[in-house]
Amino acid sequence: MGLDNAKLVREFTGVVPEVVSTDSLEAAMTASKAAARPGDAVLLSPACASFDLFRNYENRGELFKNWVEEKA
Repeated sequence: MGLDNAKLVREFTGVVPEVVSTDSLEAAMTASKAAARPGDAVLLSPACASFDLFRNYENRGELFKNWVEEKA
């Protein structure tokens, strides 16, 4: 997701077992929840700046935290 998404997908395809590309944090979290098995952990570990999607890193983290509290 975001401006660097295509490059990340290209670089990781064939290197990791599965690459899931989404257009939003909400879609990424929904996909993560569907893929997670009991005992798994889903981490927010941004690899790039996300100024095109969020006000700042705090906004991004707060949205992640809120999603987990409401839907996980």
